[in-house]
Amino acid sequence: MRWLWLGVIALAWPGLARADAVEDFYRGRTLNLMIGSGAGGGVDQVSRAVARHLGKHVPGNPTVVPRNMGGAGGLQVLNHIQSVAPKDGSTIGIVLPSLVFDPLFTGKSEGYDPLRLKWLGGPARYASVAIAWNAATPVRRAQDLLTQELVVGAASVASNSASDAYVMRHILGFKYRVITGYQSGADIDLAMQRGETQGRANIAWYGIKTRNAEWLRDGKISLLYQMGLKRHPDIPADVPLSLDLTRTPVERQMLELKFSANDVGYAFMAPPETPAERVAALRAAMTAAVNDPAFRADALREKIEVDPVAGAEVEAIIRNAYAAPPEVLTRLNDAIKPPR
Repeated sequence: MRWLWLGVIALAWPGLARADAVEDFYRGRTLNLMIGSGAGGGVDQVSRAVARHLGKHVPGNPTVVPRNMGGAGGLQVLNHIQSVAPKDGSTIGIVLPSLVFDPLFTGKSEGYDPLRLKWLGGPARYASVAIAWNAATPVRRAQDLLTQELVVGAASVASNSASDAYVMRHILGFKYRVITGYQSGADIDLAMQRGETQGRANIAWYGIKTRNAEWLRDGKISLLYQMGLKRHPDIPADVPLSLDLTRTPVERQMLELKFSANDVGYAFMAPPETPAERVAALRAAMTAAVNDPAFRADALREKIEVDPVAGAEVEAIIRNAYAAPPEVLTRLNDAIKPPR
């Protein structure tokens, strides 16, 4: 029996040794969290909420210190994590998910490679919907967009509010007309309520729930469809997923590629070549932190969406996107452009 127990201990020893090594590395250490935005925005708010709880779930309980590095719209953080930050697990970062996919659409790497970064997961996917303002249009369902024009607002032709409308127009034949030049999402909402526009091709579901719940309660809007790769559990079941509106496999691939960023959401990353055992520990800690009741209480109080996505899933979404057939990417890039 004694020899049996010694054998069990010997088999378990490599795993125990690795766990002890990770704990020894992080004990008494600062874990720097580089935030790819200025103070006060959505990414900053989410990052600081996670930072308050992450350290207690990392072996060794490091002190997590959030640091804003908002230059170049988040590119500075991506390049820092890729090339400058220590590759030992002592620095992690977060940026807007759209930046992760920019090289696909611009053809420029900008010095970072999303396939080499180590993805840790995060607290929430980005759930968005298309809506119609009922007082301004007879549009009530996605299918109505095949025959009825819907005027929507956007900041610029490059914004998601515009590009999502262009994509659905070019791929599915939805009759969107986009008016650009609004300064903010609040301005776009105000224009819709004033009757200057008739809806939005992209608006955060969580924003509707927390800031404009009366739109739903009072029947002021119709939810036309939702974006992303998966249905959001809180969105009514009769609101279709945009992917389910496609008619061919190629159309579905195009929309999967366009909306992959939604399911990456607020995902954190570590530098390339970070030791595998520390990546595993950080992934486990992220999952534990965003499911921690104390974090959930903070999120509820601060009106932060919680719909966690694991690091392995983020990595798979990004790899699938970058493996898209060239013809799908070419057609999608054409569909994103404004109508001629």
